[in-house]
Amino acid sequence: MARIRVVFSIGGLHGGGSERQLVSLLRNLDRTRFEPFLYLVYRTGPLLDLVPKDVPVVAFEERVRPSRFYLPGRMHRLRVSDYAAYLKEVGAHVSYDRTFLMTLISADGAQRVGVPNVSTIVTNPETGFAPVAGRFQWLKRRILHRLYNHSSRVLAVSDGARQAAIRFYGIAPEKIVVHANGVDVDLVNQLAAVPVSDPWWSSEQPFRIVTAGRLNEQKGFHFLIEAIQLLRARLPNKSIRLAILGDGPWKEELQSRIRAAGLESSIHLAGFQSNAAAWYRSADLFVLPSLVEGSPNVLLEAIVCGTPVISSDCPSGPAEILRGGQLGRLVPPGNSEALAEAIGESIARYPMWLATAKAAEQMVITENSIRSSARKLEAIFEEVALQA
Repeated sequence: MARIRVVFSIGGLHGGGSERQLVSLLRNLDRTRFEPFLYLVYRTGPLLDLVPKDVPVVAFEERVRPSRFYLPGRMHRLRVSDYAAYLKEVGAHVSYDRTFLMTLISADGAQRVGVPNVSTIVTNPETGFAPVAGRFQWLKRRILHRLYNHSSRVLAVSDGARQAAIRFYGIAPEKIVVHANGVDVDLVNQLAAVPVSDPWWSSEQPFRIVTAGRLNEQKGFHFLIEAIQLLRARLPNKSIRLAILGDGPWKEELQSRIRAAGLESSIHLAGFQSNAAAWYRSADLFVLPSLVEGSPNVLLEAIVCGTPVISSDCPSGPAEILRGGQLGRLVPPGNSEALAEAIGESIARYPMWLATAKAAEQMVITENSIRSSARKLEAIFEEVALQA
């Protein structure tokens, strides 16, 4: 029986959660039943090295020469047309995309040539759409309403994201289902085995806290910086260090806040780290202070590393991963005082927090594995391919 050809698509392969999740799915897709392809807008990002060697990779920027003349919407139309052409070139049976910006290209292209498409909503659009949508948001939202409702299947990474997408985009409830992110335990362990080489992190014996994500306002790192400032005043004899992993437009803003608080020796912007899991495993605590999330991979990865976790209880994602607080502490989003109190408690009662982390690690490995996630996605691919 011929394998089902699936074209995975995303903008690029930087260090974001959606990109990591897509790579993990490619690594775990059953090759006896499926033949994967990868279509990118830009062939960029450190995760390119993790794409399995048997997956053909193409990029729009290499396939289509840009015009010297600017016309509104022309580049988008070229991307949609090229994606549609690529689906026909490889004889695709299913198109799969992640992030709404890629849905605007891939779902449109797939629907034009009659290829079943599966689109994944990776965050709560009521809070996560506006910060990244750019210009013409009303038009993009209207187009996404049409594309999602004409998709073969729409997936949401959490129930909170699903409910918000139904309200925000006007998606028919029967069209959208929850497909939670999975954690690639083997890959996390592989990356965690690479030692952290930063001497700032490994010197002395402080209480080490780590967080990770794109450096922007929505990730809430500024509230975590304020929490560390509060803790320094309350625990003057306790050495605390915070490493913030990631890059983004708020790097200078965060550095400025660190300087203003006099925390240069306590907080380090470590940049993107390809072995982020090694930082998680060597840390005493992982903190996710986000204001907006879908289903944060970094939280799953930190739990798999056996590290106690604190997360903001933003509208969707973390509470579902942490089982309402059973697997880690939830605090109100945007609340520096609540973060400081939770971190202070973790320091004071660390053996208890570590015991909870060990139990959480086993539960997530059992119930949130990437293999389980891949099997569920494969069933969706088979279903929509048969219906075509």
